[in-house]
Amino acid sequence: MFISILLIAGSALAAGPRVQVYQDVEKGIEVGLQGGVTYDFSPPVETPGLGIVVGLELGYDISHILRIKLGYLTENYEAKGTEPGGSKLSLDFQRQVFWGGASFCLLTTKRLFAYLQAGIGYMLTDPQQISGMDVAGSNDVAILAGAGLEYYPNLRHFSFALEAYALISPSAGDVSVAVVPTVRYTFGLGESRVIEPPKDRDSDGVPDQDDKCPDTWGPESNNGCPEADSDGDGVIDREDNCPKTPGPASNAGCPLDPDTDGDGIPDRLDRCPKKPGPQATEGCPDRDEDGIPDHIDKCPDKPGKEENDGCPTRAHIKVRVKQSSIELREKIHFEFGKAKIMRKSFPLLDQVAATLKEHPEIRKLRIEGHTDSKGSAKYNQGLSQRRAQSVVNYLINKGITSGRLVAKGYGEEKPIATNQTDRGRSMNRRVEMIILERAE
Repeated sequence: MFISILLIAGSALAAGPRVQVYQDVEKGIEVGLQGGVTYDFSPPVETPGLGIVVGLELGYDISHILRIKLGYLTENYEAKGTEPGGSKLSLDFQRQVFWGGASFCLLTTKRLFAYLQAGIGYMLTDPQQISGMDVAGSNDVAILAGAGLEYYPNLRHFSFALEAYALISPSAGDVSVAVVPTVRYTFGLGESRVIEPPKDRDSDGVPDQDDKCPDTWGPESNNGCPEADSDGDGVIDREDNCPKTPGPASNAGCPLDPDTDGDGIPDRLDRCPKKPGPQATEGCPDRDEDGIPDHIDKCPDKPGKEENDGCPTRAHIKVRVKQSSIELREKIHFEFGKAKIMRKSFPLLDQVAATLKEHPEIRKLRIEGHTDSKGSAKYNQGLSQRRAQSVVNYLINKGITSGRLVAKGYGEEKPIATNQTDRGRSMNRRVEMIILERAE
């Protein structure tokens, strides 16, 4: 058993204890007072019962896991026996043990130290015989083996331990066990015993031996490796509500004042948050720099005046809102026989888009396509539908929501002039815009 304890302790000494918290402990000569109970499994007399053990020890720390010890123990028993003549005998006997050994720390936390200890010494018994009867056996070599748990409170110099050990007499084959509370006092020698923490090069609290990224800070939840932070704002993507846009942790990684178009004007103050523009036009683009943003400028490529809706003169305004329709003062031109809008009609349609943005009360607008009577009625109806849809698509691309627009092709069904002349047919080839819903 003694050899087994030494092997276990030696293994612990080689590997080092599991250390959880760094702490300096005063280093010096330790004096311990012990008092507890003992029980003998193979007494030399009948039924000795429980005994009392008292002890004194001296110790010195060789390292943070190895302490050498010298100790003195006395075990006192009340024994009962029978004399050769048959009379009963009741008496006290004691055993004294002088021993030396060591303890080996296996686990340390902030205030607790768990250790194994072993030692060897010499046992003196008294009295050995009464009336020719063995009372306490004979003097013998003694082997001590056990374990303990030591606690360091905030009291300077003091520590408290609870030890359990077996005391073995090899010659007599006797074994006693004891549980012994111990009070220790350290006489300081001006040195400290240092409980060294595990190596942690990146100081992330994850020991290098368990850290998959030992040179880079990372949380224990990610095995010591850093978690992704795509926007570099210090908030990891897993906790970042805006992982692609920097923002403070107090706002879950999102910017306090997002600026989607990057024009320097926060979205909450930007009239056009998805299109960059100057401060003068509240963040909306202004191509002609006349101070009227493009989305409501009916002549966005010609500097104009506010009273002319951004156009140089009222004559440049090609769109007029009436009660039941939006009036176009020029035609929308398409390529011959196709639904593709010609570039020269883009400014007109831009004015339509600006008008719809300026008049949000227009909730539903029908874009009607009409043709002359040349060609079959079926072909004309399909062409007029495609042309009406092309106009709708153009307005949607200019920022008008699709829910406000509907395309309807009428073909040659609703002429406004004769189809017998070129001028009449030209008038019949048209796009009209009818207001279907208007907010009150």
